[in-house]
Amino acid sequence: MSRSGRNSLLLLIVAVLFAGFSVVALAAEEGGEDEGGATEGTSTTIESGLSPAVPFENEEAAPAEVDWTYRYMIPTGLVIAAVIILLTAIKYFTDVVRKRYRIVE
Repeated sequence: MSRSGRNSLLLLIVAVLFAGFSVVALAAEEGGEDEGGATEGTSTTIESGLSPAVPFENEEAAPAEVDWTYRYMIPTGLVIAAVIILLTAIKYFTDVVRKRYRIVE
């Protein structure tokens, strides 16, 4: 296979991987939350007549919505960085190491 054929094949593979990771990142949903859950407190049938020292209110704060940059751009940036590191390593070994060793005929 010629060098231009290898380069075009490598570019095609990288483009397909990048598109695949992007589609997966866009299709990601926030964690599955059940609509109906047991959010009621537990109770006992024993009457002790005691009261708590500190009153407790069972109001749960809604979790903060994660920004879209955190959800999509950071994973995509990490994937791009990994691909760049991989391609740099491959390019180094194909350019530098290949020139060191020659086949003697």
